Amino acid sequence: MASPDTIAALTPDDALASTPAPGREFSTRRAYAQTFGATAAIRFLGAISGVLAARLLGPNGRGELAVIVFAPIMLLSLGEFEFSRSVIVEAGKSRQASPRLVSTTFWSALVLGCVEMVILALALGYFLPADKQNLVAPARWFALYLPASYVAASMLGLDQGRGRFGRFSFFQVLSGFLYVLLVLAVIWPSHKATPRAFALAMLAGTLTVALVRSAADGAGILSARPDIALARKLFQRGFSFYVPSLAALALLRADMFLLVRLAPAAAIGAYAVAQAIAMGQVGVINPFIQVGFAAVAQHTEEPSALAALARHFRFAQIAAIAMALFAAALTPWAIRTFFGVEFLPAVVATYFLIAAAAFWGMGETLEQGLRAAAHPRLGMIASVIGLVILFAVGIPAYHAFGINGLAASVCLSQLLSLVALMAFCIFYLHMRAKSFLALDAATFHEIESAVASFFRRFGLSPSRP
Repeated sequence: MASPDTIAALTPDDALASTPAPGREFSTRRAYAQTFGATAAIRFLGAISGVLAARLLGPNGRGELAVIVFAPIMLLSLGEFEFSRSVIVEAGKSRQASPRLVSTTFWSALVLGCVEMVILALALGYFLPADKQNLVAPARWFALYLPASYVAASMLGLDQGRGRFGRFSFFQVLSGFLYVLLVLAVIWPSHKATPRAFALAMLAGTLTVALVRSAADGAGILSARPDIALARKLFQRGFSFYVPSLAALALLRADMFLLVRLAPAAAIGAYAVAQAIAMGQVGVINPFIQVGFAAVAQHTEEPSALAALARHFRFAQIAAIAMALFAAALTPWAIRTFFGVEFLPAVVATYFLIAAAAFWGMGETLEQGLRAAAHPRLGMIASVIGLVILFAVGIPAYHAFGINGLAASVCLSQLLSLVALMAFCIFYLHMRAKSFLALDAATFHEIESAVASFFRRFGLSPSRP
């Protein structure tokens, strides 16, 4: 546990300057610019691929594609055991990756993915119902998506740990770009669009990223043998991150579980509209989570790690609040325009869920940073507190006020989970309460400088005399 005097003595800028580790210097501005660009590109490519699949396959074909890709994509968040995040921490401590770490990372991810691929391939025949048995064969070969994704994510974890966010962002976008390119250049002109062809294009993009990214560190993979002790260490640390991840995921999704049990279909539909609008702002927080986690992981001493955590939390706080206000201002127009006037009664619930998403974004940035600083249990406890509040308040609130009551309960649970995390940091880790307040001139000045630097790259910054 850090000394309060040491924490108090550190300024936000000391968080990066105090790390003695050798290697490539971590540029926060560049990392945020690159990850924001990658996030925007991924969202854009996702929208294009979604439209193409719907237009070329139709409702039935789109449904078959969803069945083929469902299980491997679902397992990505449940079966990887946060191994790639453990790799980020390991690479971040030295800001470089030894051949031993590169080789161990590659082979561990490949073995984990292949084991799960075989288990999934055997289980699919029993999992899919009788009317979908014709999709068992394509679903089985699409299970190759698991080892490809695990290898790609783990090798990109090496890039995050080393602060190479340019390469990390490029490969993140590449798989989606190749998927869309194959659909536009091969599937669409052939006039033979099938769910299997779309699944194959998706798999080809991911396999290409895994192969090309692994080849970039091919010398390290081939020159060193995987270290069993290091692999065990990586999996143990990853599993310590995994349990808090499940708790956070449960808190994020528990409202729909309650709603399905409590509400009629019409109320569920209205709530789904509110949730769709509210969750649209989540993508803005992802760069803060990715960059903040890597920045904290690079610090070998706890005081500097916690100072870096507070610094990136302040950035995320400003972005979350600004995006929430923007989304709230557009809510009535968005519901009326995109969903129809019959969903306007969901406006109040949408406001509550927008606030909940903002609290979730701030809490996720803080919780992920605490994992990188070797305090994963604090996030798990905070998520459990939020879950207890949601179930204790959400059920009676729904019976009294409908979906507005449930949405308000979600907002309250996310807020109190965030407050619990901050309280742990202040009273257990002895961080200053002031370090969590983003509304100060220094933080705004740093953000203004970063934004100006980003626009200057494209010649969009106004000239000054």
